Amino acid sequence: MQEVLGTAEGLASLLTEVVVPRDVVVTQVTAHVLERLSDVRTPQGVVAVATSHTGDLDAVMGTGLVVVLDAVSDPGNAGTIVRTADAAGAAGVILTEGSVDVFGPKAVRAAAGSTYHLPIVVDVPLDAVVDRCRTAGQPIYGLAGSGSLTIDDLERQAPPIALVLGNEAHGLSTANAELLDGLVSIPIHGRAESFNVAAAAAIAIYLTARSTRLRA
Repeated sequence: MQEVLGTAEGLASLLTEVVVPRDVVVTQVTAHVLERLSDVRTPQGVVAVATSHTGDLDAVMGTGLVVVLDAVSDPGNAGTIVRTADAAGAAGVILTEGSVDVFGPKAVRAAAGSTYHLPIVVDVPLDAVVDRCRTAGQPIYGLAGSGSLTIDDLERQAPPIALVLGNEAHGLSTANAELLDGLVSIPIHGRAESFNVAAAAAIAIYLTARSTRLRA
């Protein structure tokens, strides 16, 4: 974090809860200025300027659960999945080429700080991710309603595992699905047609993370 800007009330509230490092510049601004700085209609009184660092693909492979977002386009979904991956103890999150900017304002808000807690790799072709998985001996599975495996089968696979989630509207393309070790479905027992990608990710990530911990 490089700079924090906020109204008098916003900064007072922040500084009672957070110790701001001495090298971070703190600037008080009016509510009107803050509205121009923020992209939301009702800012919470404080905005921050921070430098985002991307992770290295080779560094996250083979070290633990990896979550791969393949052409996911909604920033809220991307940020929510990053937050879930962080909470579950994943080794990192990878966004393939054509995915949303996970460092954009909406995605960062949805991640609620997790954007800066774990390695995030961006703009990587899915075939490159698969190649690294093969080299690291890390199975890679995609989530799809048509999957021949179920989430219970995924729990029985030897960790670490890489999970791939496709685009919200179209899912994984046929070409990309064929690159993977298999497709995994989450059983639906009611009348819903499908899961939201962030909800499906939460189910799969936690079940896979639990299996990893039990085998540790």
